[in-house]
Amino acid sequence: MPTCKICLRKFQKLRYRSPRICICGHCTNSLNDYREVAEYSFKSIGDLLKTGMLKNAHADSSPGAPKWRQERGQKILANFDVEFKAALPLWTNKLLANPENRSKEFKIARAYRRGLLHFDRPIGWGYPNNWREVSANIRALDGYSCISCGAVNTELHVHHVVYVSNFGTHQKNNLVTLCRRCHEEEHETVFDFGEDLLSPESLPANY
Repeated sequence: MPTCKICLRKFQKLRYRSPRICICGHCTNSLNDYREVAEYSFKSIGDLLKTGMLKNAHADSSPGAPKWRQERGQKILANFDVEFKAALPLWTNKLLANPENRSKEFKIARAYRRGLLHFDRPIGWGYPNNWREVSANIRALDGYSCISCGAVNTELHVHHVVYVSNFGTHQKNNLVTLCRRCHEEEHETVFDFGEDLLSPESLPANY
């Protein structure tokens, strides 16, 4: 069974599955409901490490601890910022690789690492000037077919898994090809602008 790359659970069928992104429906909805950049989630993960390191270092430094532990604890406390920064990458990788960690912070952090979310608030909310080329490339990567229903030879749109208005990126891992029908079902609306979403100016606000 395919695995969602955000919650790391296996499913019979994913909401979106392509060579670039595998994500379940629950995670798709959650990331759009959170409406958060990844900066705060990584800080929360770091705070967990910081709290644990300080607690362990103080315990190791206690008079009753073996000498080697006292020395280790004292070293960490004396150079805490350096020790913390050195330990953070491995700690973060370990937590994000653990499928039991499915809370909001871990989903957001994984989404950022997969290219779906911005790390911090983007300066502008607009679409890139080369959106026409970007969207054409996504259609080509998806074989000019809807990745949801498989439709071909029909009007094809390029959809953001995490909406731009919810801090989703324009990176290819956040973009999938949908036919018009599937795209309208995704947004629960009927598009009335009569084109194929090549023009950013005609995109809906929650796109």
